[in-house]
Amino acid sequence: YTNAIVGFLNILQKLRSATDATHIAVAFDVHAPTFRHQQYDAYKAGRKGMPEELRQQMEPLKSILRAMGLTLVEQAGYEADDILGTLSAAAEQAGNPCTLATGDRDSLQLVSDRVTVLLATTKMGHPETVPYTPDTVMEKYGLTPHQLIDLKALQGDTSDNIPGVPGVGEKTALELLHRFGSLDAIYADPAALDIRDSLRQKLIAGRDSAYMSRELGTICRPAPIDTAPDTYA
Repeated sequence: YTNAIVGFLNILQKLRSATDATHIAVAFDVHAPTFRHQQYDAYKAGRKGMPEELRQQMEPLKSILRAMGLTLVEQAGYEADDILGTLSAAAEQAGNPCTLATGDRDSLQLVSDRVTVLLATTKMGHPETVPYTPDTVMEKYGLTPHQLIDLKALQGDTSDNIPGVPGVGEKTALELLHRFGSLDAIYADPAALDIRDSLRQKLIAGRDSAYMSRELGTICRPAPIDTAPDTYA
């Protein structure tokens, strides 16, 4: 099989041309438990493993990328999102713009004035890349990028098996954040919230789950990796 290799390299070349990047890192997950599994042993439980035809292409792809002079970054105990988050934070601190290309919507929490996420999606059966800035996130969700963490804390995430607050879906979670702003504001005094009693009881019962879910859903931005720009030149 070579389809994933060819597709990855085609996308990479397009990204290099479109962004005119001067420093490039390619982040991969490590097939091992992460610190999130230590917090919640059911994290990502039930997720299917990588298909064999894709797994066979990973090492040849990595060899090609190294031969191209690119730097690959993997860190046991952390996910690729944590690597992207750490590198983008370093770029921000240095005052440099940074572009993250990913298919993981979780990375939208990293969007800022200096960090743009190019999100790979499928629309009407056709692949599409959507650039996300703070304005784009606000337009789609009515929230800031940072508020997306609290959104996941409330509604959970079935793909990662993050529980959220049982009985609270995306519509209700969005409404709560639009009205009250944050998870902390919601839980400051649930009894005083102008909401349905049934929802209030769900929130009270799900408080611990909500805060654990927020921890699980927050991308770790000081992952123990090399952030020196010259490493990725």
